[in-house]
Amino acid sequence: MEPFEILIDVNGNDYPLLAVPFPGEIKYNIFTGLDHLCTVWPVVEDEQVNWVAQEDIELDLLQMIGNAIEKSINDQLLENQ
Repeated sequence: MEPFEILIDVNGNDYPLLAVPFPGEIKYNIFTGLDHLCTVWPVVEDEQVNWVAQEDIELDLLQMIGNAIEKSINDQLLENQ
């Protein structure tokens, strides 16, 4: 899977981030421009997807990133049908 842009809502404005997938894993490096922000991955518990970050980031930001990744992947799947 190629790197892809995700958008998160920051105070009502869309803020672009770059999600770079790890080869062969469901894990993503997230970048703001050229700066590494965090590494995130989903954990499924009781049929619910929770996102985890390697770094200490705000839970709200982590949830926004996770939701944006899921939306982007779903949009890509719809385009490929």
